[in-house]
Amino acid sequence: MKNIGQTFTVTRDSSLLKYLFEILPGQSRTSVKNILSKGQVLVNNVPETAFDKPLFKGDSLVILPKVISMARESRDEAFSSVTAAGVQIVFEDDHLLVVDKPSGLATIATGNRRKEGQGNKKVPKETRRERTLYSILYDYVRTTVKAQRKEEKAMGLELDRTSKKVWIVHRIDRGTSGLVLFAKDERTKDLLQSKWKESVNERKYTAYLEGVPNEPEGTIESWLTENPKSLKMSSSPVERKDSQHAVTHYRTLGTVKLEKYLFTKTEFSLETGRKNQIRVHAQSIGHPVTGDYKYGAEFDPIRRLALHASTIVFRHPYTGETIRCESPLPSDFERFLKNEQR
Repeated sequence: MKNIGQTFTVTRDSSLLKYLFEILPGQSRTSVKNILSKGQVLVNNVPETAFDKPLFKGDSLVILPKVISMARESRDEAFSSVTAAGVQIVFEDDHLLVVDKPSGLATIATGNRRKEGQGNKKVPKETRRERTLYSILYDYVRTTVKAQRKEEKAMGLELDRTSKKVWIVHRIDRGTSGLVLFAKDERTKDLLQSKWKESVNERKYTAYLEGVPNEPEGTIESWLTENPKSLKMSSSPVERKDSQHAVTHYRTLGTVKLEKYLFTKTEFSLETGRKNQIRVHAQSIGHPVTGDYKYGAEFDPIRRLALHASTIVFRHPYTGETIRCESPLPSDFERFLKNEQR
């Protein structure tokens, strides 16, 4: 790697900004302040922006080229745009991205013009144009990779020409919040999807069901079929044409009483991953997910689907490392949480 930027050895104790004024006499004070505020200054190889950072004789000082600070600023802005959309990055490396999505944000545009729980009502045009989790992460990855390559080029590093975008590995419903796994390249996506059962050790969801199930834990097994007109899934105990086998395990974790009605906090573990699987299976045992009018719910005390993808554990397709990601229940669930009974 070639040397980058201007390198200095501090000759006497001083504050950082004052010392920069002295060693950069040909630049205006405003320009020097900008160099510092934009992250172009390293003190002992650590980025520093504080004007009053104390320097000591013998410290190393590096002033990076503007292109590097701009690249880093671009990455920071891309990260901020993700969090501004209510999405939290839980895990990220060169190949994978696990994020925590809020309720109400679609994972990907599906062409479905109906909102969850709205039956046959049409979704307004402005709603159909709203950003999806996929589009938010696509922009994020594209921006960060472009910035990284600019920085690597300035540093004289060999550029990584691998195509980096975003590929969906699995998805969760618009109304469901929680963890979603994405790949940054097609090969990683194919590896995970082709060996999904071997790669994913655990997928758990937390939900609040209406009423109290007869059995505190159990397994729900059926065949699910989608109605092409209503886009609603139905459950059958026997296999039918175009149906998919679905297996869901559940255990109850306690009850909540709101006014005169009881709700049950329930943990679901997926053995298969079918569309609306938990929601359909909850309905099939007579206790739909709270807020899920599409599948028989009568109440909506928290103004959203009371379903959260709380845990995903998987084996990294390249390192073999076990990656465990967890997400606590979001603040939307506060009304349930503060009334929990055991």
